[in-house]
Amino acid sequence: MIQRKKKIVLFLPHRADPGRGETFSADLLPLELLQIASGPVKDGYEVIMIDAMVDPDYLQKIDEACAGALCFASSCILGYQVYDGYVAAKMVREKHPDLPIIWGGWFPSVIPELYFEHDIADAVGIGQGEITFREVVQALDAGEDLANVPGLAVKRDGQVIYTDHRPVVGFDKIEPTPWELLDYERYAALQVRPTHNLKVRHRFPLPGHWTPENPPRGFSYFSSYGCPEPCSFCCSPALTGRRWKAVPGRALAEDIAELQQRFKFDVLRFQDANFGVAEKRTKEFCEGLVDLQVPIHWNGTIEIETIMRYKQETLDLLEDSKCHLLWLGAEAGTKEMQDRIKKHIQIDHIPMAIGELSKRNIVPGTFWIIGFPGESQESMEATLREAAHTKFLYPIAGSDVYPFRPIPGTEDFNQAIKLGYVPPKDFAEWGDCFEYKYNSQNTPLPDKVRSTWQRYNNTAAIYDMHVQEGPMWMRKLLSKIAGKRLKTFNYKFPVEQKLYDLYVRLTGQTQPGNNSEEYAQLQPETHAKLTEALAAI
Repeated sequence: MIQRKKKIVLFLPHRADPGRGETFSADLLPLELLQIASGPVKDGYEVIMIDAMVDPDYLQKIDEACAGALCFASSCILGYQVYDGYVAAKMVREKHPDLPIIWGGWFPSVIPELYFEHDIADAVGIGQGEITFREVVQALDAGEDLANVPGLAVKRDGQVIYTDHRPVVGFDKIEPTPWELLDYERYAALQVRPTHNLKVRHRFPLPGHWTPENPPRGFSYFSSYGCPEPCSFCCSPALTGRRWKAVPGRALAEDIAELQQRFKFDVLRFQDANFGVAEKRTKEFCEGLVDLQVPIHWNGTIEIETIMRYKQETLDLLEDSKCHLLWLGAEAGTKEMQDRIKKHIQIDHIPMAIGELSKRNIVPGTFWIIGFPGESQESMEATLREAAHTKFLYPIAGSDVYPFRPIPGTEDFNQAIKLGYVPPKDFAEWGDCFEYKYNSQNTPLPDKVRSTWQRYNNTAAIYDMHVQEGPMWMRKLLSKIAGKRLKTFNYKFPVEQKLYDLYVRLTGQTQPGNNSEEYAQLQPETHAKLTEALAAI
């Protein structure tokens, strides 16, 4: 009789704090857990996957599942996940003191000492985790020392030590994703029939004929790992060595076609750090979707300069394959700051690239950052001006400006500390410090820049009213006023913004310690509601 192998408990913490009345879009599947489960599933271990998004009683489920388990493992990036994961791991340590706890993900990878300091980790995976976790499970089952497993941080004799470096590998070296572990219908149900009153964050614009009343079924997928860019504000260069590994284009299209037939989703979100690095792969993927007649829309990430390098026929294929949204990092509005953060985008390429997508009905979701360590007021204002110019030229585009946040494991984090930044000290602070809406007052922006930033974002939101529901005269009037402000970069006497602010106050969307103007300007989901409220005036 074959003895059944031991069970492994995997947990994905909340991405947003439900205590603040928020959740994340349920098309964000627990890909992190599915990826690291691939090896153990192949080896015959029982894998129990618990996701806070769909398991409201997740602490109880974790407690029950950990009884008799081989290990408990979790992963997180930045934001509330950090704190929620800490709470769960602390509970596991208290109730199951002998159970090994393993951590992975971007945040634990760059600050593993925090996890050992609070005694909620026996090992932390550094960087790419699929092969590392598989070997961790094998070592634990065999009673071997984890210090012999490459790609880890462990604590020995009171000191955090790093085991041998594990190089980044391609997807051909990793076992297939065990999709059989995914109860997809639970996620689809939250997308099309929400059972809560939480505000949904990170929800993308709907493509095609889909409406909020008739939402699509969304799915997400990792098709690549890493990023070749050297950006000073990102932790990827340190963790991946600027390596980029990806599933080949045709194979990716065939896998997506098979998954669509299996799960019947309508919209696909690539959760890659940088989807569009290789034009040949993108071209083959798009051609594959078209050839196989996969009935989906899809979205992902791409760089400004990448779009500028793509041939026109490749860009046409993006539209032909029903790409409806691409996220772009514009980051800064001056050449000096582009060079300083190692992004090296030509400023005139930003509106050109956005224009290439816009004319193909692909929404360019563009991000800008102000307040880099040592950045001058003039530089921040230039970025705000470029964001406004881009938004005015291409109304379809998102052009969102965010205050800089020091991310551990980056060059700019170290620079910020040299300039006086005091990083969070515990998990509660780390879990809150990346919530832009709630603590952005702590960002050291000059008063004039902060005021312009707030008014710009409100103006951009009102400018978007030309694509929302509501009386045509109201939409045209407010959008015209906002468009003139964006064109001239003049936000004096913002009557239409006061109406926006009044709406936010009346609908109770302000947060303690935050003015409603700042809260509103970072809430794109409220734009349609604003139109409805103004229509009733």
